[in-house]
Order: sequence, then C-alpha cells, then structure tokens
Amino acid sequence: MKRVLILRDAKPGHFNQAEGLALAVARLTPIETDRLEVRPARFATSDMRKLVMRRWGRDARFWLKWLYGIDLDAVAKPDVIVASGWPTIACGLLLSRHFEVPFIFAGPLDGYESGPLTLSIVSSPRQAGDPGTAYAPIPSTIAPEAYGPPRRLATPEDLRGASLALLIGGSAYRREFPRDEWEALLAFVPAMAQRYGVNWRVSNSRRTPDAVSDRLKALAASGAVAEFVDYRDAGAGSVRELFGSDAVIVTEDSMSMLAEGLAARRPVIGLKSRLVHKHYANEVIAGMAGPHLAILPMASVTPEHFARTLLRLTPPVEDARDLLARALAPALGLEFSGSPS
Repeated sequence: MKRVLILRDAKPGHFNQAEGLALAVARLTPIETDRLEVRPARFATSDMRKLVMRRWGRDARFWLKWLYGIDLDAVAKPDVIVASGWPTIACGLLLSRHFEVPFIFAGPLDGYESGPLTLSIVSSPRQAGDPGTAYAPIPSTIAPEAYGPPRRLATPEDLRGASLALLIGGSAYRREFPRDEWEALLAFVPAMAQRYGVNWRVSNSRRTPDAVSDRLKALAASGAVAEFVDYRDAGAGSVRELFGSDAVIVTEDSMSMLAEGLAARRPVIGLKSRLVHKHYANEVIAGMAGPHLAILPMASVTPEHFARTLLRLTPPVEDARDLLARALAPALGLEFSGSPS
C-alpha cells in the first residue's frame, strides 16, 4: 500500500490532472490518498518561487511556511507526491526533499531544477527525451468504462442520429477567439445538424462569452442543439456525462478536455483559433494529432470538411491510464502488469 499525497491548486484543470496521476499510481499498486490544498502567498510570485528554489530552498519547513503557509508537522509522510499546475511545483519539490520520496508532476518543470526523485510527465514529443521526463498522455480522471462504446462513424450515413459533444471554452493564455470565429461556430452548429442529422450535446465554460452562451441556449430552444449544459447554472463537473457521446469536439483552448475526450476513447476534433501564439500547448496538441484526433480551423470549417475529417478518425484502442501507469512505474520502482480487471 502506497500513501499518495495529491497537491491541489485552485484550478480544476490542474487538480483533476493531479487526481489522474494518483489514479495511474493505483493501477500499479494499492494506494491510500491524502490531499493538500496549495495556495501561494500573494507575495510569492512565480519568479520568486523559482528564485527561492534555485538559491535557498533547502529548509523545507521554513520555505513551505513562508511561501505557502503550510505547517510541515501537519503533513503525514507520503510514499509519493503528485501535482499539476505551476503554483504546486515549489511545494512538491520542498516536500519531496524533506520526506525523500518521489515527486511526479504533470507538465514540464520550466524554470525549476529536477532532481533524482522528480519525474516530469510531458506530453510534447519534442520534450520526450529530456532528463527527468517521461512521455505520456495528459492525466485525467475519466474512466472509459463509465460510458458505452461509441457508435462507429465510417460513412456519412453513420452520422445521422450520432451524438456529438461540443465542449466550448474561450480565450485563454496565448489563445484568443475573436468575434468572427464565434459567429462561424454558431453558424456551423445548426448547419451541421441540418446537413447530416447529428445530435449536438453542447456545454459552455467559465471562459465562454455570455453572448455566445445565450446564443447556444437559443439554438437548444429551437431544436438545432439537442442538449445544452449551461455552466452558468450547472457549475463545475457538469460536462462529464457528455464524454459518452459518439465523438468529442473541443475548442482548442483546453488541452485537458482534448485529452479527456481521448481518455474516454472517443474520436476527437479540436477547433482552433487563428490567434494562437507560440506555447508549449501547441507542441502537446500537435503530438496528440493522428488517427484519433484532428485539428480544424474554427473560422472556416464547413459541415462537409468536418464530416470528412471525423469519418477518418477512430476511437483510441489503448486505455490512456495504462499508458500513464507504464510511464510512472520506473520512477516508483514498480512494474506495470496490465489493466486491472
């Protein structure tokens, strides 16, 4: 039995990845979990945390209290620490040094030095060979067995009656969706339903402009959208049921939801903006693209182009949790023996 300490910052996309890492460890060995909410002090900026860890970060007790307000005596010794999100990195490194246990982080450790007990899970093929890294899918808490198998989509006739989840985000770090792209999406959704008879199951998010959400609500009222889950009313976590659709379509601002669609073992299409700046996320998304995931431009995609693209995609065969467990196993001194029954 391994005790896993899950570090959770304030963002659901991050702490769900940390929870996903713990679930991957559970595929290797029985676990018990503790959770620690991690909130840096206001003055403890990202640059300050990096400076502390580069120059002075040896006294874990002092720096955990000073940077995070964490009392080390209140933390039970874990066997492994898992985390995601930049605010948690310094905390995980300090705890790892103090307890002398592995620290596994979902993402690159940009600006921090990794040590022999640190493993960075990267999803960019370009970083796959870097020291202290392992290449694996973005972790998630999605369990594909919770959903039935998707309908096979191989011909245009298969699309009639098929359920398509559309998970809509909005402008985010280094990604912007201008108004004309929202207008294109709002025109595309009913056109696709009319042309191919698909059933749209749509969800917005906290990043979706209210005007776009209101238009989607109107499309649901008109019947052009079969189901609309309004985040403003339903709240966080309301989207999970939609991963049981026959295919998953995601605005490309959310790497996590692209990965969750694949983890649900669905074909996935990402809709990208033309205003995408250079960033690690681009490498990750490019690495996902292949037989199971494609990227299309949101501003100009047509129902015909979309249908051709979707019909060539296939659901992932291998469980993403197994791929992740294999990547973690060496760092924990464990062996992956296959999927749990």
